[in-house]
Amino acid sequence: MGEAVGEAVGEAGNSAISTTTFRFRPLGPGRFVVAAFLLLWLCGWLAGEVFALWILWKLVGAFLASGEGALPVALFLLVWLGLWSLGGAAALRALLRALWSEDRLTLAADGMLERQVQRGPFRRRRVLPLREIRRFQLRRADVGGGPLVAELSGGSLDITRLGSLRQRQEAADQLNRRLGLRPLAEDSSRPAKVRVPAATVLPAGWREITPSFGTPLLVPDPALRQRHRLVMGLVNLVLWGLLALLLRSGPAWPGFWALGIPVALLALVGGWGQMWLAFGRLEWRLEPRLLVLQRRFGRRLRTLGEARALELVERVDSDGDRSYRLQALRPPDPPLRVDDHAADPTPLRHLGAWLAARSHVPFDDRVPSEEQRRQQRRAETQRLLQQLAGSGRLGRWAARQLERAEAAGADVAPRRPDI
Repeated sequence: MGEAVGEAVGEAGNSAISTTTFRFRPLGPGRFVVAAFLLLWLCGWLAGEVFALWILWKLVGAFLASGEGALPVALFLLVWLGLWSLGGAAALRALLRALWSEDRLTLAADGMLERQVQRGPFRRRRVLPLREIRRFQLRRADVGGGPLVAELSGGSLDITRLGSLRQRQEAADQLNRRLGLRPLAEDSSRPAKVRVPAATVLPAGWREITPSFGTPLLVPDPALRQRHRLVMGLVNLVLWGLLALLLRSGPAWPGFWALGIPVALLALVGGWGQMWLAFGRLEWRLEPRLLVLQRRFGRRLRTLGEARALELVERVDSDGDRSYRLQALRPPDPPLRVDDHAADPTPLRHLGAWLAARSHVPFDDRVPSEEQRRQQRRAETQRLLQQLAGSGRLGRWAARQLERAEAAGADVAPRRPDI
C-alpha cells in the first residue's frame, strides 16, 4: 500500500497538468488473521440475527392475531436487534478494510486535494479544505505507526491508517512540500514549554458567550448539546416505553422483576441525563489572568474552582495506549479538567492556546514531540542493548545482530516517487 504515483494529464493546448496520486492499501500478513476471525464472528452474528428476527416475527404475529403475547420481550428484541445490526456492520467494515480497501489522495496542479475512500464496492469522495490545513503529519509513532492526519485550524482530520509507516511519512513530507506547509519537525527541537502554541482558534464543540453585564463564558456548543438531547430523548422514549409495557403486564409476568429492575434503573439514569442536558452545564468564566470553573443548573450557579495556568499532558495506561488531557492548575489543589481526547492532542492544544490568549494565563504544552519520542526510543534501545551485551556470550552475539539490523535499516533511504 502507500504507493505514490505521479501522473501527467494533458489538456487541450500545450499546457500540462501535473497530478500526484497517493494510494494506500492494507499490508502485512496479520490482516489475514484478523479477517479469518471476523469471518468466523460474522457467521455467528448472522445466525443470531436470523434467530432473533424469527422470534420477533413470531411474537409480533401472535400479538396481532390474538392481542396477547410478550410485547415487552418483542420491544427488547427490537432494541437488541438494532445494536446487534450495528455491531455486524462495524465488523463487516473492518473485514473489508483488511482485505479489500484503498485510501487515495489526489493533488491536482490547481491545488485541489481530493480524498477517495474505498471499502469493498463502496466508495466516497471528499474535497479537503486546503485553506484550513496547517500541515500533514503522522499523529504518533506507536508500534506500526500512527495514522496520517491533516492538522486543521480547529482540530485534525484522519486521512488514512493503511499502508506502512514509511509510506505515510513520505506522503506527509511531499504534501507539505507541494502545498508550502511547514512540517511539525521544524518546531520539534524546541522544548515543550517554549514550543510555539497552536493558532488561537476556538476548536469545534465550544462556544464563547457574553451575558448581559457579565464576564465572558466558555460553554459547550449549544448546537452539539441539542443533538445530544435529541439522542438522549430517543433513548428515554424506548426505555420508558418498555418500562410502561412491563408495568402493564404486572408482577404476574415471569420476567417482570428480572427485566423490570434493570430497565427502571436505566430509565432513571436516562431521565437524569436528559434533565442535565436540558438545564445544566459546566462552564468557564474568563477573568483576566484567571479561569473560574462553574456548574450551572437552571438558575443555580456554583463555583467549583479557580486556576491561573493551563497544561496539556499525555497519559499512558497499562496497555501502552495514550490519551490526552487539558487541565487547569490550582496548586496545591488537584488540577481541574478542561477537556479530554482519546487519541489526538491537537484540539486540546488549540483550546489551550485560545484560553491562554483570551484570559492571559500561561499554557504549558507537555506532550512530547515526535523527535523527542524518537530520541527516547533510541535511548531505551541503547540501554536494552547494553543489558543484553552484559548478560553473556550469547547476549553479546544477539546485541551485535540487533545493532547490525538497526544500522542496515537506517541506511535504506525511503523511496521517493517522481512528481
